[in-house]
Amino acid sequence: MREIIVCRMEKSDVELETLYTLFSQSFQQWRDQGIDTPFVHTTLEKFQKEIKWGTIFVAQDAVTGELLAMHRLQCYRKHDYAFGSYLAVDPKCKHEGIATRLLKEETIQLRQRNYRYLKGTTSKAATWSVRWHLKNGYRKVGYSRSEKQNYASYIFRKQIAIDVRHHPADLFWTRPLAPLTAKIQYVASYLAINICKTRTGRLNWMGRMAKRIIR
Repeated sequence: MREIIVCRMEKSDVELETLYTLFSQSFQQWRDQGIDTPFVHTTLEKFQKEIKWGTIFVAQDAVTGELLAMHRLQCYRKHDYAFGSYLAVDPKCKHEGIATRLLKEETIQLRQRNYRYLKGTTSKAATWSVRWHLKNGYRKVGYSRSEKQNYASYIFRKQIAIDVRHHPADLFWTRPLAPLTAKIQYVASYLAINICKTRTGRLNWMGRMAKRIIR
């Protein structure tokens, strides 16, 4: 197994352009399969702006120092969770478990900082990404559909700590309740999207009526 080092970007010697190159190469698979998401159109300028608003973790080869993977986390201290995005792995080392080991180290550091769960999203069509999330302890808890691009996404949640004393709702994320809790959230999200919105993601008459009532 390849030996790797996982750390925050600021503690590494990785430069922005190297990150962007890795990101572009990793998401080429999406472009090749015709999956049209905002990520595949990200320019270097936009990428630079986006990663400023988060903590970047990188995985490097322990021998050569080569960048192998990256992941951005946006940490929300008020709600004790982090949202992961821009997960990218060098195509040359896919299927080596690099992303899984990167996630493991992130989880350790998040627990140390008293974060309770991780969230993330991926295109429904990116079946390899969906499988990776499920294999690594994420549960499918939501469904969304883009108004601008013709694609649907899954929303995932990974509970990394339970604190029922301060957060009673965490009880629902313990076994055996966690699978049922995730299923209920997913079904509610799916129905809301498909009953209250058109196929392009715009609110239909039921959605507009519900929005008026909620206001």
